[in-house]
Amino acid sequence: MIDRTVRVADQRNFARTVVAVSSVVVAACAVAVTIKMMTTEIVSVEAPRVLDQAALERQVAGEVRGFREEPVDRMACPASVVVKVGNQFSCRFLDGYNEKEVLVEVVSDQGEISVGSAR
Repeated sequence: MIDRTVRVADQRNFARTVVAVSSVVVAACAVAVTIKMMTTEIVSVEAPRVLDQAALERQVAGEVRGFREEPVDRMACPASVVVKVGNQFSCRFLDGYNEKEVLVEVVSDQGEISVGSAR
């Protein structure tokens, strides 16, 4: 009986030791994470602004057409053009049966563009 009582007491002591050590490990991890979060600079990640492709194609087609009577057929500009001053890209279109392209540049952070001559 005494031997059994000693084993139960040893098991209780072992369990208490495991719980105590586990608590210390969890507390240390919590402190480490807190310190890491406090020293890390929080950076706001914002999606880049892009031009609306359909509106872009209409505007470029209007600029290319100028004072001509005939509409510009099949204007195709790239999707997801980032609004960044100096960003350049090409749009393609059909002029009769000839495929041409025009160079477009973003000229302001408000999305204003400059359309070059067709080539």
